Amino acid sequence: MYSTPFIFNEEGQAEHLERISFERGFTESWLQQRLFENPQSLPFGEIDPAYQTICPLCMEMNTGAGPIDIVYVTPQGRLVIVETKLWRNPEARRKVIGQILDYAKELAQWSFADLQREVSRRTGIKGNAPYKLVTERFPDVDEAHFVDGVSHSLSRGDFMLIITGDGIKRDANAIVQFLQEAGNLRFVLAMVETAVYKHHHKDLYLIQPRTLLQTQVIERPLDYTERPIVDDNVEKGIEPWRQQYFDFWTRFLDSLVLDEPEQPMPKPVSIGNIAFSLPPSGSIAWITTYFDKSVKSVGCFVRFANTSQGRDLYEALLDEKVDIEKELPFAVVWDDNKRTIHRAQTIEGNWPPTQNDTTALFFQETVNGLVNTYRPRLERLLGN
Repeated sequence: MYSTPFIFNEEGQAEHLERISFERGFTESWLQQRLFENPQSLPFGEIDPAYQTICPLCMEMNTGAGPIDIVYVTPQGRLVIVETKLWRNPEARRKVIGQILDYAKELAQWSFADLQREVSRRTGIKGNAPYKLVTERFPDVDEAHFVDGVSHSLSRGDFMLIITGDGIKRDANAIVQFLQEAGNLRFVLAMVETAVYKHHHKDLYLIQPRTLLQTQVIERPLDYTERPIVDDNVEKGIEPWRQQYFDFWTRFLDSLVLDEPEQPMPKPVSIGNIAFSLPPSGSIAWITTYFDKSVKSVGCFVRFANTSQGRDLYEALLDEKVDIEKELPFAVVWDDNKRTIHRAQTIEGNWPPTQNDTTALFFQETVNGLVNTYRPRLERLLGN
């Protein structure tokens, strides 16, 4: 059961919020819009740390199985499909399982060009729309690596699938049927109840997520009684450059010791950057560590999303800039346009420098220093 949330007014008095439902004007489209605009409302990183940082792509994306309510993507190219439902009757509960499965099966037959075309149609952005949207939040993402990551996700059906809404109940039979029909997909499935509360007198809403069910990664071989998916680009083995990065991040994270014991750790990935979540969530504030082949350097930066909360947090830290720079054990560059605090270092020799001890030492020192300096300040600003 949910506990009733409350806020404190200017006099320090607690004001309880009232839970609302679709009968009182709370609609699926309203919830869909709020979740799209505020991806931090859903616990992606808690469900799977590989999805700690998320970028919204579009709503109502057309597929052969119908329009997908919300599509998100990680900077590494992993896709998230979200279906929002208000669970008004048992029939809706049964249908949504098959519905989100159909969307996933459809996407598993797409190429990156298919995704680019449909995102462009929904957003009006020309060219590589998915990449342009991602770089608005994560400007250091390499385009070739991002496209390759998305293509990899599509070819394997490697998605996160989330069913969310108010009043969700578990339906064991439907879940079992879903898993049996999953075919060749490789996915993480979660059901998240999103209770919505409203202030009695102000136009203030609170979305409170609660994960009711989540699976580990489920991977099943193709059932050849079904139509096989034919794709000449299906992975026949991990590319060498991917393996280099994956091996490096695995070694680095295994040996990484931070002073802050509560800092969440990412999983190793087969791409040239990883992200560490900062409060209040990995969608608002994060630390990115990266390799930049174009200038032969490695770097780390703290970044804040282009949202009202992200901008407010960055501005609050700017007020403490002098104290922060005294505390940090190294020099950083502040970029007010991108809302980043950045440190980089040129690395000589072969690229990528994944076998260079200097690289790991640089990341170790920088991540630890940034976490020590910024995490407690953000927690204080947020009242945690």
